[in-house]
This record gives sequence, C-alpha cells and structure tokens, in this order.
Amino acid sequence: MPAVRENQAQFRALGVSGAPAAGRLTTCFALGDGLVVDTGALVHGQAPAESAAVTDILLSHSHLDHTLGLPFRLGHGELRVWGLKETLDAVRQHLLGGDIWPDLSATASWNEVQAGAELEVAGWKVHTHRCSHTVPCLAFALERGGRKLVIVGDTRVDEGLMTWVASQEAPACVVECSFPDRVSDVAVRFGHQTPRDLRSWRAALGSDTRMYVTHVKPSARDETLGECRALQDAGLTVLEQGDAFPL
Repeated sequence: MPAVRENQAQFRALGVSGAPAAGRLTTCFALGDGLVVDTGALVHGQAPAESAAVTDILLSHSHLDHTLGLPFRLGHGELRVWGLKETLDAVRQHLLGGDIWPDLSATASWNEVQAGAELEVAGWKVHTHRCSHTVPCLAFALERGGRKLVIVGDTRVDEGLMTWVASQEAPACVVECSFPDRVSDVAVRFGHQTPRDLRSWRAALGSDTRMYVTHVKPSARDETLGECRALQDAGLTVLEQGDAFPL
C-alpha cells in the first residue's frame, strides 16, 4: 500500500468485509472533503467527530452491509445522501420507516441520481454507471483536481460495466470479489464475483490500472485470498480494513 503523507488527500477503507464478523466492518470508503461511499462502517470505523464531519454520502445500493451505518449518522449535522431512486426509497421506507429505526430522514437531504449521470458532490466530479447486482446498484468514477478513482458497487461480471470503467482511465479501481471459485454458482446467484472473474477485469483495464479488491466474505476469506494471490497479478491488492492510499 503506498505511503500517505500527512495532510495529503487520501482514500481510506473504513470497512471492506462482505459481511460483518469479529473485527471486520462492512463497506465504507472515505475520500476526504466530507465524502464517503457507502456506510457499512461509517460510525463504527471512525471517531464520532470524524463521522459527524461527513457531509455527503454516495450509496451504491440498498443492501444492509452498505447502509447499516447511515441511520446512526442522521441527526448529527448537515448531511446529503446521493443514490438511485430505488436505493433511497428502500432506505427511507425500510431502515427509517419507524419500525427498525426512528424516521430521521428529515434531517438529511435525499438526492436522486440516474445511472449514467454526471454530477458534482462535495467538490468531486462523479460519473455513474449501473452494476449487475440483485438490486439496482451503481459504480462511481470520481475525479477532483486531477485525482481519479473508480469504486464499483457489488456486481457480477459485466462487459459493459468493465468497458465503462476502462474508459474512465483512472489509475485505480476498487472492485469486489466475494466468494471463492468453488462456489461461483452462489456468487452469480447473489450478484457477486470470484477470483477467476478478476482476470476479466485485468484484461479490460490493462496492466497499468491498480485493482483494489474488496467485499470478501468472512466465511471463506482465507480460501478467497489464496485464490487472489494465485492470480500472480502484481497490480492487484486485497484491501484490509484501515488501508489508505494517496489520491
């Protein structure tokens, strides 16, 4: 993992697990400037003052491992939430409907994003593309001041998505790999990928793009990581919770 100099803008992996487990928090990436992508570890992976400083949240999709920190952040300062209509509706109706958690939706602004949209969030230019998952899901290409990064939400292998990511010409891409190859049928059924799918990503992105793997399921983590290492891809890194790299 590249060194991060003090005060340098950075990507921080607050949570990278495909499910919660002891010592493992779920998906949440901080980019600085008040922006995070997904909220699995939003309040669990940082100090209260840090989570309170978050002003903008990009939600890739509505699944609980990507949204579970959001209800605990609401009501603690200014907050704008961005996502597909289906994602925002699911969060407001089910997480914040008053049965699972009090309805604090009025304490944030909810901004609908269309797949394929280009927008500006917290000073970042954000381009979006739909992923191939079991619920509507987005990938985000983020750019600010010459810094570029693509964060892909949960997905099966999708040629159109990989072509779009390659077209962004970002030096780094965060992509999921949830299950080992022996249960590839399960991965496909639940809209996920296995290590052999990363070969397709490498072919699409080329040798110069750094690939950061996330969303490994704890139940077969060692097996999945072993298969990732067996790819012998020097540009591939499996993210660990707390990892950071400069943007």
